[in-house]
Amino acid sequence: MASVIENILKKIAQFPTQLFLIIIGALLFIPFIGHVHLFDWDEINFAESAREMLLTHNYRLVQSNFQPSFASPPFFIWVQAYSMSKFGVNEFAARLPNAICGILTMLAVFNVGRYVFKSQLGVLWALLFACSILPQIYFKSGIVDPMFNLFIFLGIFYMFRASVNNEFEPYKNARRIRFRSILLSGIFIGLATLTKGPVAIILSVSTGLVFFIANRGKLKIELGQVFVWFIIVSLVVISWLSFEIRANGWHFVKDFITYQIHLFSTNDTNHSGPFYYHVLVLLLGVFPASALIFSTFKPNLNDDNTQAAFKKWMMYLLAVVLIIFSVAKPKIIHYSSLCYFPITFLAAYYLNYLFDKKEQWTWKQTVPLVGICMLYIAGLIGGILLLQNKEVFINYIKDDFAVANLSAAVYWTRNDMIIGIAYLVAMIVAVLLIQTKHLKWATYLILISSALFINSMMSLIVPRVEKISQGAYIEFLESKQNEPCVIETQPFKSYANFFYPHKAVPSINDADKKHYLVTKINSVNNVLSRRNDLHELYRKNGWVFYEVAPAAQP
Repeated sequence: MASVIENILKKIAQFPTQLFLIIIGALLFIPFIGHVHLFDWDEINFAESAREMLLTHNYRLVQSNFQPSFASPPFFIWVQAYSMSKFGVNEFAARLPNAICGILTMLAVFNVGRYVFKSQLGVLWALLFACSILPQIYFKSGIVDPMFNLFIFLGIFYMFRASVNNEFEPYKNARRIRFRSILLSGIFIGLATLTKGPVAIILSVSTGLVFFIANRGKLKIELGQVFVWFIIVSLVVISWLSFEIRANGWHFVKDFITYQIHLFSTNDTNHSGPFYYHVLVLLLGVFPASALIFSTFKPNLNDDNTQAAFKKWMMYLLAVVLIIFSVAKPKIIHYSSLCYFPITFLAAYYLNYLFDKKEQWTWKQTVPLVGICMLYIAGLIGGILLLQNKEVFINYIKDDFAVANLSAAVYWTRNDMIIGIAYLVAMIVAVLLIQTKHLKWATYLILISSALFINSMMSLIVPRVEKISQGAYIEFLESKQNEPCVIETQPFKSYANFFYPHKAVPSINDADKKHYLVTKINSVNNVLSRRNDLHELYRKNGWVFYEVAPAAQP
């Protein structure tokens, strides 16, 4: 009884910290998430699948344009569809699940950091995660990865718990804890698989194998427990697949797996890049956390066995994700987003020991902290100056569509540069504070200025960029929401032409509806050479809109 009361008191003592993290997360992730249209492809693809799920009441099958979609299993779509059922079919509802996922992620890393190390590291980890650039942007998006990554991380954490032994724990109690950890790990990896597919199993098993091999086969998890883990993962996945198999037969599973392999091994998305692509993305994107990890890869004598083991799990996770997605042909920025967990952990790990005076601040932190910040500011200021003086560079652009995009009525002023200048000043002041031994004040300044910089960019800069890139296209689609019509795109692929006009379930009456076609200005000749049934409505910012002649409509 006394131990139960003690545990309750401990949880109560921690609640204010967790409440603080919830408030911070809500302030960082929720405001302005409905302020900008969803971006083609990924954001709109998932949102459209959720909309179609609500429209057809088919919660078993993920669809896109009312056809089976093998891009993703249904878990995230279920959550998005539920959000839309409460808040409407809009940008806010599509992005709210990830905002909540961001808050849960902060709580998860805080509790893991507190469990393995202490509360100080847990708080630092949560704040670094929330205030680093790409992680915060992802929690304000409508893509599947934040939820997928959280499930993977929790699955790997419970793998870690099962792999370490507390020598002071009674044998029976230790076995019970290990079995519970195996159970929870299997459930979370199963949920990750239901969120994004078999890559969840590949990443988690690969990380476990690397740990096993690097530690010369020393792993507390028994072979029988590994078998139980696979059974649990399979049961979670089968809980969905069984419905699909009964409805569509085994060919659905075959088609789904074939598509997933094809997605990984080919580059249909035209997103290619060098082998080091993801290293560069993470170095620049997970800033400022990425600037603080360069002294953390060596062993630390201050760690006990459990802490050293957890650090290895995080480093192996980082290595596994980097290697797998560096080898994969498509290079897409969010493919390596699972690395946000180990990178922010290593940064928090460093700051934790720095606060405890067991680490030293050196040029290894100063140079990347100021250097990467200067790159961001140079990019921001340089971009604004160029957009203010388009005549300087526009003649060098060979893409007619890009040139026409830049004609959008978007105006930039030198006041927009203040965001970047203020961020750079904050970083320089933080470094000066560190030199005068005001480490905590410097850390607070780095975190707060990073959070303000990201939110300022998201609320002031991104809407204007969106207006340049797809604003005229989305404007046309939204104008057709109350008109029964069919809108096709050629030759480019899009999901916006389903989501924003609120496309209805296909029916035999579609032939009687108005048909429209959207193309890009540099594809007009190609489209017109193959079709003579188009009447041009208007052109705007590189987009060309046609009405299809009724007699020619299918």
